[in-house]
Amino acid sequence: MDLALRAIADPTRRAIFDHAQRHSPMGVTVEQAAAAARIHRSVAFDHLEMLADAGLLSRGERAGRRGRPARTYVHSGPALQLSYPARQHLLLATVLASAFLGRPGELRAARAAARKAGLELGSRARGASSAVRALSSLGGRYLLKGEELHARNCIFREACTGNPAVCTVHAAIIEGALDAAGVTASVSPTGADGAGGCRYLVEVAR
Repeated sequence: MDLALRAIADPTRRAIFDHAQRHSPMGVTVEQAAAAARIHRSVAFDHLEMLADAGLLSRGERAGRRGRPARTYVHSGPALQLSYPARQHLLLATVLASAFLGRPGELRAARAAARKAGLELGSRARGASSAVRALSSLGGRYLLKGEELHARNCIFREACTGNPAVCTVHAAIIEGALDAAGVTASVSPTGADGAGGCRYLVEVAR
């Protein structure tokens, strides 16, 4: 764990790690990591190697230019836990989400609580863009384009697998943050993006 902590302590290395997470299971090459972090290829290679040595990324290969294999770095494990003792947030979320299945009343209550949390989160925001920035404080990377909100790295990724109730709760948090920022909208999940993120439909009241 100490090695993992040191590996992601550097901001550039953490950005590269996040980039690799968003592109799992395909992984990233040295060139892609260098372009994403805007650094020299050799520097990107050193960062990727340290992340691999720490067990945060796995080394692999795929077809490259002129038939030569290109080294890849893949994140295929669960989200990194950086607390001691390990916090069992995933277990708690999974248990709660399972309890909501088939119980509309409980799910409505959970959605209302999540919306309230979103209202508090976006209490200082003004406008949709400001609300999205407030949501980013949760650790997600959100992009709002038209009526679609793309959470490029779903903050509830592990918990929502097989538990659509988690996506509904996430949507309610987003809806609350937008409402606090002065944007009245209905937010509903539309599914995973296949790259570790998820998408939401944002229907603004006219």
